Amino acid sequence: MMKENHYSIVVTDMERRIIIKALTLLKDKQIHDNKKFDFIDDLIVRSCDAPLINKKNRFYEER
Repeated sequence: MMKENHYSIVVTDMERRIIIKALTLLKDKQIHDNKKFDFIDDLIVRSCDAPLINKKNRFYEER
């Protein structure tokens, strides 16, 4: 079996909130359409529990 790639993204607090809200809306739509949504719950929890990165250790240059 091939090893899965893992990705890390750096977002602001506002962007993180937008991602979580979008995932919540997608979950609600999946529930309404009687489709599976458990994987979306996992993504929401992982987004909420993501560690805060110290500003000194930024991976990109802010403009």
